[in-house]
Amino acid sequence: MRRVKNFFSLLDTVFNSRRLRTILGALIFFVCVFGYVFFKTEPEVNTFGDGIWWALVTVTTVGYGDITPSTTLGRFVASALMFLGLGLIATVTAIVSAKFTQNYVDKHTNDDVLEKLEELESEIEKLKRLEEDELDKLDELDSEIQDIKDKF
Repeated sequence: MRRVKNFFSLLDTVFNSRRLRTILGALIFFVCVFGYVFFKTEPEVNTFGDGIWWALVTVTTVGYGDITPSTTLGRFVASALMFLGLGLIATVTAIVSAKFTQNYVDKHTNDDVLEKLEELESEIEKLKRLEEDELDKLDELDSEIQDIKDKF
C-alpha cells in the first residue's frame, strides 16, 4: 500500500512540473501544426486526423510507415518534425528522469539526515550525563579540599 502511495506521489510530483507541462503543451502544439501542414501538402493524406496520426508517429520515432511523405515539401516537413521531435522527446525524458532522481535523493537524504540527527541527540545526552558526573566529582573534590583546609 505504501509503495502505491509513493508511486502516486511521485507521479503527482512529476506532472506538477511547470517545465514538463510546457514541453508537453509544445509537443501537442507541434504535432497539430505539423499534422495540419502535412495534411495540406500531401495529396495522399485524406483527413486532418491522418495528418495528426502521421505527426504523432513521426515525432515519437515509431514510424509505422502506413503514411509516408511523397512530395519534396512533405519530406521537408517530415525532416523538420523529426529534428524537433527528437529534442522535445529528449527534453521530456530528461525532465521525468530528473524528477525521479530528485525524489529518490530527497527521500533517502531525509531518512539519512533524520538517522544522523537521532545519533547526534543520543551522543549529546551521553555527554550531558558525563558532564554531570564530572561536575559531581568536582564538587566532591572541592568539599574534600575545603575539609582539608579547615583541618589545617
